[in-house]
Amino acid sequence: MTEPQTDIEEEIITTDDVVIEKTQNQFQKIIETVLRFFGIAEWISYAQVMHNFLFVVAIVGIGVLEIFNTHLAVKLNRSITEKENNIKELRWEFMTVKTIMNQKSKQSELQKIVEPYGLKSLQEAPKKIEVPKGTLH
Repeated sequence: MTEPQTDIEEEIITTDDVVIEKTQNQFQKIIETVLRFFGIAEWISYAQVMHNFLFVVAIVGIGVLEIFNTHLAVKLNRSITEKENNIKELRWEFMTVKTIMNQKSKQSELQKIVEPYGLKSLQEAPKKIEVPKGTLH
């Protein structure tokens, strides 16, 4: 009874070894393809990459962080520029409204505005009304 079990275990082990070996071969092919793509296959081999795997991962991680940081900086710069343009536009609008209000608040302009309602400006100085102290309670 023990003999068939060992055969099954050996088959499982060999099957696992074949799967692991195929995976390693595929991974090696991927690494070598990447090295050829970047044109550095003549200087760096698969064995060197695997020997310095952590260093390569760290360099790739730093590269990804640099790209992410640059993306955020560009996004922030665009946002700042957009807000500066918005502020300039609002400032010009404020100055236009302020000029219009200053123009309309002049006495001559106010007379023109209220004239259709039958209101006219005084031709003589206003009269002062004096009330003796203690008469109003």
